[in-house]
Amino acid sequence: MALSEAEWKRRQEEEDAEPHYFGMTWGEFRRLPERKQQETRQRLSQLGATHVGFWKDCTLGKCRRARRCVGFLSEAQYKAGYNAAYPPCARGEEPRRAKIYYDGICRLFPEGDEQPKYDGRRQTGEEDE
Repeated sequence: MALSEAEWKRRQEEEDAEPHYFGMTWGEFRRLPERKQQETRQRLSQLGATHVGFWKDCTLGKCRRARRCVGFLSEAQYKAGYNAAYPPCARGEEPRRAKIYYDGICRLFPEGDEQPKYDGRRQTGEEDE
């Protein structure tokens, strides 16, 4: 069943109002230029790279001086095919990107248990009559 124009627009507006990155809604993020979107994604992965400690062997002096990941990809790195969601310290290497994601971001922002905890009375094995 095809959506009416009004229903499609309502759903789009609802999606645009959802929170996304760093206090921006999804609509605000989507309206940014592509390079700004990539820098916003890199900011999140910079947190993971800092947590993992990649600033210690980063090629950028400003990261080592700041003792945290603060670098963004250069134009040459974009053209070389580096993943635009990761900072330069990932060096385009899959194991380093995985370490940033799993050891950094996932540990900093754990998803937690999806199921609500039930703190009711214990089952005694006897059924009430």
